[in-house]
Amino acid sequence: MPADPFAAKRQQMRDEFFDKLFLLGGWLGGTDSYKRTMWQAVPDIALAPASYSLTFRRSLPEPGADGQLIMAGHEAMLAQWFRRPLKRTDIELARQWYADHANTKAFPVELWDALLQQPGDEFPLPVDVWGFPGGQTFRAGVPCLVFEGPGGFVSYLEAAMCRYFAPVIQATKARLMKLATPRDAEFGLRSAPVEVCNLILLLARYVGGGGKLTSNDTAEFLYPELFQSIGTIGHEMMCARQSFDRSLADAEYEMMDRFVSRMGTASLLCDLVDAESVGLENALKVIRSHPETDRVGIRVDSGDIAGQCVLYFEQMRKAGMEPRLIVFEDEVSPEAVRKVYDTFREKTGLEPTMLFPGAGGYWWKLVHRDTVSAAFKRTATGGRPNTKFSNSPGKESLAGHLRVYGVGDTLVVADRSESIAGELLFVKLVDQGRIIYRESFEEQAARADRTWGRFTKMELSPVVGESMRRFREMREQEVAAVHERRKR
Repeated sequence: MPADPFAAKRQQMRDEFFDKLFLLGGWLGGTDSYKRTMWQAVPDIALAPASYSLTFRRSLPEPGADGQLIMAGHEAMLAQWFRRPLKRTDIELARQWYADHANTKAFPVELWDALLQQPGDEFPLPVDVWGFPGGQTFRAGVPCLVFEGPGGFVSYLEAAMCRYFAPVIQATKARLMKLATPRDAEFGLRSAPVEVCNLILLLARYVGGGGKLTSNDTAEFLYPELFQSIGTIGHEMMCARQSFDRSLADAEYEMMDRFVSRMGTASLLCDLVDAESVGLENALKVIRSHPETDRVGIRVDSGDIAGQCVLYFEQMRKAGMEPRLIVFEDEVSPEAVRKVYDTFREKTGLEPTMLFPGAGGYWWKLVHRDTVSAAFKRTATGGRPNTKFSNSPGKESLAGHLRVYGVGDTLVVADRSESIAGELLFVKLVDQGRIIYRESFEEQAARADRTWGRFTKMELSPVVGESMRRFREMREQEVAAVHERRKR
């Protein structure tokens, strides 16, 4: 086989993509300022072995989610701190800046000196990461990642690791869309804040639902085994021949016809003038005038989408045409897809096999931390369990060095010291600052297919349950004692 002429450039671009996510070249400012002040104040606690967990307290507020989430994003999220080692020169420069020049002058000297005492000029963080592998379905409220090592170092990860909310939401959205339609729903590029974000979430969408179609040309070049580019007519071309000395219908028809004549395939954009009159007539006329191809269909993206899908299908059938692909857009969500399909079945008595959703902006709706309430909390220090209490339901963090098992339809949150009669779902993702998780995206997508809908409950193991019982009892007694003193 001849060498792939694109392989070198593709690998260079993949490396550059993930390198961009590495904390601005390894600068220690990639965290919250209070990490510096805390660990300067209590260096012994900063250096003590600790465990932290990342938990999503809520699932997506969308029909069909049912409290479930899908893990995704390890490749991008772990790159933030673990893509490369930190450099001695960068750590020393950060010490100089934060100790003497920043507005908040603080630097945890003892913590970072412990790392710098080792030989060499490059230092992976002495941190292990355990968690669900990509594609694993889990439930809101169950810790999905656990970080272990000197607490001060683990603490620095919080801001970066909370960003897992984005790929996890995206993977879960992909599953909900897959449940709504067997047809892939395209993920466009224009709504992304930057192209790097679009690539991260495209990969997560693939893990969650196997979605391949995209208008992001870079994604297809970087991962041709995962993505397929799609493109057809846009409004900018459709209106280009308009003038005051010809009819709007004539100008629209010319551009439809020229596109099909040159490209041989199209989803005709029919709403430039009016989708239910001028656009309808022009589309049917173009289809009739090109009997050499059956790859000319319809695209509707404004107005009564469900009604227009029925209208175009019935008009094509009335004209004796074989059913053509009808792409429907306009803020399409899983609920909107179901509405269009149900309307089509009701009006025609047929299955909507020719209807194709283009999801557009759906993939970006609710993609923010508060949607799932991502929480990164300390769960153990020096072998002692820790918890963060709360007056709000669901915000109390679980205590211990946590691991998660699958037992039947139940996710069991256990301590690493326990032996649980079930399947250990956590895998080691990072070993002493080096990423060791290497599953393919295809393997992760297959896991999402296997595990969606499997787990309906969560339970605490005997050790974790006892720790939480004791903490809650202590809290109740101490709070009650304070209230009693205030009555005196």
